[in-house]
Amino acid sequence: MVVAQANLRALIQALSWRIVICTPAALSIWLLNRPGTYRTLLFDGGWTTRFYVVAWVILTPYLGWFVMATGRLTFSLIKHEPTQRVDEFFVGAATLILVGFGLGALSILYPQIVLGSAIAVLLWDSHSFRKPQKFAVTLPLVATSLLGLWLLATVFVDRAVIPDVISTDVQQLYTPYLAEVARNHSIWLAADNPIFSDFEIGHGNGLHLMLATFLPPHVAQIISFLYFVGIGAVIFELARIVLPLQALGRRWEDAAIPIALGLAILGLAWPRTMPSVKPGLYIMEFGKYHLQTAAFFVYFLLVVIRSSRSRDRLAAGICAFAAASSYPLYAAFVFLISGLGVLTKALQRDRPGLITSLLLGLGAIAGCILAFSVNYFYLGIPATNPYSLFRRVASVERFSQFGSLDILDYFVLAQSLEVSDFLSKAGVLAFLNQAKSVLLVTILVTAAICVVAFADSKLFPDRSDVSKSRAWPNIAALFVVIAYVASVRLLDMTLNIPSLIRLSIHVNALFPLAAAGIGCWGLVLVRQFRPSWFAGRYAPDVALLALLTACAWMTVSYPWQSFRNDKAMAFVQGRPLDRMPRVSLNWQRCDELQQATGSDRVLALNGYRAMVPCYFSLLLTRGKIVHTYQSDVARDFAKIALGTADTAEATLRSLGVNLFYVQKQNCDFWLNGFSDLFQPAELGRRFTVRSETPNYWMLTWKNGSQALDPEAETGISALRTRSKDIYREAYGVEPFEVVKHRSPPSGKRADVNALDKLFTCE
Repeated sequence: MVVAQANLRALIQALSWRIVICTPAALSIWLLNRPGTYRTLLFDGGWTTRFYVVAWVILTPYLGWFVMATGRLTFSLIKHEPTQRVDEFFVGAATLILVGFGLGALSILYPQIVLGSAIAVLLWDSHSFRKPQKFAVTLPLVATSLLGLWLLATVFVDRAVIPDVISTDVQQLYTPYLAEVARNHSIWLAADNPIFSDFEIGHGNGLHLMLATFLPPHVAQIISFLYFVGIGAVIFELARIVLPLQALGRRWEDAAIPIALGLAILGLAWPRTMPSVKPGLYIMEFGKYHLQTAAFFVYFLLVVIRSSRSRDRLAAGICAFAAASSYPLYAAFVFLISGLGVLTKALQRDRPGLITSLLLGLGAIAGCILAFSVNYFYLGIPATNPYSLFRRVASVERFSQFGSLDILDYFVLAQSLEVSDFLSKAGVLAFLNQAKSVLLVTILVTAAICVVAFADSKLFPDRSDVSKSRAWPNIAALFVVIAYVASVRLLDMTLNIPSLIRLSIHVNALFPLAAAGIGCWGLVLVRQFRPSWFAGRYAPDVALLALLTACAWMTVSYPWQSFRNDKAMAFVQGRPLDRMPRVSLNWQRCDELQQATGSDRVLALNGYRAMVPCYFSLLLTRGKIVHTYQSDVARDFAKIALGTADTAEATLRSLGVNLFYVQKQNCDFWLNGFSDLFQPAELGRRFTVRSETPNYWMLTWKNGSQALDPEAETGISALRTRSKDIYREAYGVEPFEVVKHRSPPSGKRADVNALDKLFTCE
């Protein structure tokens, strides 16, 4: 009896502290899911915003713990050997990506299942808490750690916590699909809301899908922040391998940890490296998936560089498979890293490392096969980007269930007319100039350190470490980093592909590491000829101070400057989103349309970019504002936009579209707005004005003898005609007419800058 009571007390105590630990997370989830939170954040702010921020501050460490606990569980089930926390994070993320994809494919992506699994994983992990790795506490390490925490806090508030209401892509192509998955508990598209582009880029991101089942879609920004931290952790580990500090003496080796941490901070805060590229990682759109792929790419460098173990083979295979299955076109970067790994490991005759590098490439191939197969057998096309490549094998019948290939043809035509050249002749020269500038800066820094080391050896000599002969470190790691950075930068400087340039921003974080590696090897060479120069005591401290200064200056000049310009603290203090400085889109319009039109669907004929906040908006009833190219209406593009006026009217009526929005002083007509149904001769015959404001007309079908207001008819016709003129001025042809009549484009470009006139009708 006594034993039973003791066991019961022990069980209660064990459960009690676990309940205490999980209670803040449960309260945070409840706060984030309160009805009306998003509307309040946009228009009212106040205490709701403050509680929203606090909830994410509390919940984010739990999400990171869940990912790492999943990694530990995966390793414990497959590879029973010690692991690093960075491996646990990425293997955990890869596992959740694949599990989330599987649950979504089976249409059982329910919050009860996800939360139940998460609680079970955390409870399992709490039984085996591992003490964090301890480092010798020194003043440089403390200073660097505080600087790193400041940087992370700045980026977290500025980019992760504040919902992205600025990026048009995030609002159209990312959060809507996460909301649909949470609604349907499945990755498959609903017939009445076939957002195929979102499916293509989103269905393989299982970690996002799982967390979005019980959290708002803006959880994508928090996940990106976790990957942002993961990139810093990988750079820290890479620096400990790439920098040959042990060859410079004991004091340099003792400073390795704060130096590695400083380079991680410098990499995360590093700005642009070329004028045409946006600044570094901290400024990326956290609502997208770019930071996820960037983190995996950087992690793959670590996997192929370090001495391979069986854990690396698991990490290479599962992470490459997950990364490629989430979006297969990005596997090109994985193949590049795999090729560099195979080359270096073959030269080193490192058979385990060679196998790891091969598994990295094979995992990416398997992920590509899976992703392309799912897309083809479900959508009817392996991928819509690059469309010109996959259009040849597309199944028109299958794809017509979700969208219109005619619309994609229009996209290709318009975009190809707008892009100047695929290959940039000046790209190679620009790349060489950039490489020269990096080498010049590295040489100057190395020379400065040599001067400091020489003076240090004369003023504060300590010859206890000079006579020791040190083996030459392996240069293969530095070669892989430099070759990867150079290859990716050469590609994005010579190819005018915006998606590639945005994706390759992650190499900015590796520039400080590559430059420091070159500089350290320069110091190693100097030490071989002048070992007495490295007999001083304080040269490493001076180098650390310079690194800390650079980190502080970089953080203040870029991430902190962005934080201040965005007035991020104003949001934390309760300012509504629609009054934040970078918010230029009119979110009030969405609210007004909802209140003015009730449950009726609205098709916007113009103002495509102005209406971006209202497409798939959480403020509106589902499917209310008809999206231009992702909707059941867009699916019938051939009947509505390319067909006759009678066919278009019948189709729109059958789809329940009875309201048509036309923004005044806006010539941004697009696709359906150019339909014969809305040409001047048909407007007065088929439509009447339901309502008019100083900003827009709202048309509806004519009923009986109602007449269209002559002023509205004239104004709408004038806007539509001017829109056609602007397109001809910009492209030399009218892209819509080219697609409609299947006529070949002229191949002649005019002034693409004329497209700016669409917003003002100049």
